[in-house]
Amino acid sequence: MKLAVLTLLGLVAAGGLFLLLALQLRYAITARHLKVMLFGLCIRRINLSDIEYVSKRQTTWAEKWYNTLHPSHRVLVVHRRRGWFKDFVITPKNRYVCKAELERALANLQGAEENRRPESLRVASPD
Repeated sequence: MKLAVLTLLGLVAAGGLFLLLALQLRYAITARHLKVMLFGLCIRRINLSDIEYVSKRQTTWAEKWYNTLHPSHRVLVVHRRRGWFKDFVITPKNRYVCKAELERALANLQGAEENRRPESLRVASPD
């Protein structure tokens, strides 16, 4: 009886700790990465070059990094090109602002890659 009570108490404490840690997740968009951070330390990082597109449509099979108890209206799905789980779900406070920042970073990255290419490899635009 005593062991069962202590085990149950331990599970409740572990669940509470897990919940408190999940509420401290933050997201950062840098020039090359989308980062998931806990107390300022990067715990997950995705290359911007690996991102295919960003949407608000939630999927079933995804890598989920929620930082809220009610994620329904905060879900932002990052669709990746490679990986076991191609969908990466985050819940920023304002998903439309975060989506715009992420798309701006993707556009900047594509522009920088275009400028680094030698002239011989560039595709001529049909003007």
